[in-house]
Amino acid sequence: MRSRRFPVVCALALAAVAAPLPPAAAAPAPPRAAPGGHESIRQHLADLTRSGAVGAQVHVTDGSRTWRARAGRARTQAPGPVPRRAAFRIGSATKMFTAVALLRLVGEGKVALDAPVSRYLSPRVVPDGDRITVRMALRHTSGLHDVARDLPQGERLVRTRFRHHDTERRVREAAARPADFPPGSRYGYSNTNYLVAALIIERVTGRPYGEEVRRAVIRPLGLRRTFVPGDRPDIPGPHAHGYLRHTAHGTARQADVTALNPSLAGAAGEIVSTADDLDALLAALADGRLLRPAEQREMRRTVPTGEPGTRYGLGLKQRKLSCGRTVLGHTGGIPGFATLAFTTPDGRHRVVLSANLDDWPADPRIGAPIDAVLDDAVCRPGA
Repeated sequence: MRSRRFPVVCALALAAVAAPLPPAAAAPAPPRAAPGGHESIRQHLADLTRSGAVGAQVHVTDGSRTWRARAGRARTQAPGPVPRRAAFRIGSATKMFTAVALLRLVGEGKVALDAPVSRYLSPRVVPDGDRITVRMALRHTSGLHDVARDLPQGERLVRTRFRHHDTERRVREAAARPADFPPGSRYGYSNTNYLVAALIIERVTGRPYGEEVRRAVIRPLGLRRTFVPGDRPDIPGPHAHGYLRHTAHGTARQADVTALNPSLAGAAGEIVSTADDLDALLAALADGRLLRPAEQREMRRTVPTGEPGTRYGLGLKQRKLSCGRTVLGHTGGIPGFATLAFTTPDGRHRVVLSANLDDWPADPRIGAPIDAVLDDAVCRPGA
């Protein structure tokens, strides 16, 4: 559920799909250099595996061309690479799905962005709901305490990772805590906001928020390997494994936390997807297929986050890269995995990266190579 400039890490060998070399000529010619952007991305993925990730995969779209690369391993104790088109937990990139589902209801006149949360939720759930608007929740300007701060860590997380987490109860508990700041006064990232969004969706539609995500995003885009898992602990199909280091009875251990109950993240970070499916979502967010023009504009209206070059809209981060280009999308982290998914506003350049981790929280050093992959893929696209 974490969502900042990154933490993640990888392991050993590097395998990539690159443009084929031309056929050999009669007279030997010097080898053709690899495309600049692709070669540097390979290096960044290798750096990622040296910084704390077990393995990683990247999917880069440049106009009509798609390029993929992999690095490291799928498991710490096995030599195989991350499977091609592997599924993974996308963490806070889930917020893009949740925001679209709620904005669809705004477009249908069932929810008002600037209405107080109290119009939809009881004061028992959000006591300050008359001062917090739906827009504030989606934009992280509500001031609500972040439920992620209260999750178990280390050995306790390993022991309790299959436990169910009730969304309404978690919102009640977070909303009863002192606010981080007065509603609407500034930005402050809080996963609680997207649990609030899920409850609003459920109150308005009478269905679980996951059903609305399927109606608004998954079915229209034909995302065959994307699903809202609820309490389902496994990742179906080919996938890599993520880990968490902890101490049990005085002994340092590493637990495989690939299987867990993702209700610990809920509408803020539970979705399982693939690089291909996230790429399709980014393309749809860029060309406006999912929302009416009015809601599309609202989604892209941003506020400063306090981090240089980064702003936040409604379920979308906006980042300015080294070449001056702007990208929209989200990052994500959940025990075992970290994700990055961004597109240029015109949809021409898109980048999806997933790393399976050897610990959680991830080594902060993974942030540099992940950010570098995004920057090179957009600012130095391969030929």
